[in-house]
Amino acid sequence: MKNWQSEAPSNPLILVVEDEDVLLELLRGMLEANGFQVMTAKDGAEAVNLYKKYAGEIELVLTDMGLPLLGGWDVLGEILKINPKAKVICASGFLESNLREEMIAAGAAEFIQKPYVYEKLVHLMRSLIASSAPR
Repeated sequence: MKNWQSEAPSNPLILVVEDEDVLLELLRGMLEANGFQVMTAKDGAEAVNLYKKYAGEIELVLTDMGLPLLGGWDVLGEILKINPKAKVICASGFLESNLREEMIAAGAAEFIQKPYVYEKLVHLMRSLIASSAPR
């Protein structure tokens, strides 16, 4: 496994949680092309385990809500137990009327609708990371 600590701090480490292989690889490529380091997980349990191990290094999490083993709600809750200040973006292709508000109330930094608009996603990620950067 890659040693995440050896990377320059100017390239933030993002954990992307997505169970669709093609989308996961598209996200990885797009984010890496925009200067992010990308760690990936294909299910919620793997995501929580990676976050436990690298919590001090992961600056932001992008998680799908419909995941095997642990769903997105559980991933959000477990990550916030590990780090209450964690920046987690939740994503779903299904928009229920109050879903965004419920996720934000539960501690998500943001909710975004799939399909992704990559420029907006990158801008959102950079904004969230910058908002927690030391001044």
